[in-house]
Amino acid sequence: MNRDVPCSPSSPRTGIDRPLALQHGTFLGAAGEGTVSAATRTDYAEAAAVVLTTEGHTGAVYELGGDQAFTLAELAATASAATGTPIACTDLPAGAFAHALTGAGVPAELARILADSDLGLGRGELFTDTGDLRRLIGRPTTTLADAITAALR
Repeated sequence: MNRDVPCSPSSPRTGIDRPLALQHGTFLGAAGEGTVSAATRTDYAEAAAVVLTTEGHTGAVYELGGDQAFTLAELAATASAATGTPIACTDLPAGAFAHALTGAGVPAELARILADSDLGLGRGELFTDTGDLRRLIGRPTTTLADAITAALR
């Protein structure tokens, strides 16, 4: 299975709960309608390569994110369409989300961090519309649907 799944440099969440969502038919979260501007690891790596191998980046600060932000419900719907398997999105209070993660084997401290990350997602902390990633890699970022399809191969 391709590991180039949508991710955010500030949140490991997407890669951790993906297998559970496919196994149990639901994405659990505590993000409400918050959106994440996730991109693939390949997109981020290409941007890093550009910054490290070309001139003009000294002192520059980039806020990297995918071109199209999405909610966890949109993530679930896209994964459902790609797999042909119904996958729901269940929004929980942060404590209940952390409890569900620990019940699935995630260490308690990490579960609390992931629940807090979802709260941040809900507050808009994982959203960016700077276009920095697109400009650095010289192309549109990989779409969520393309990333999920590639990850399922």
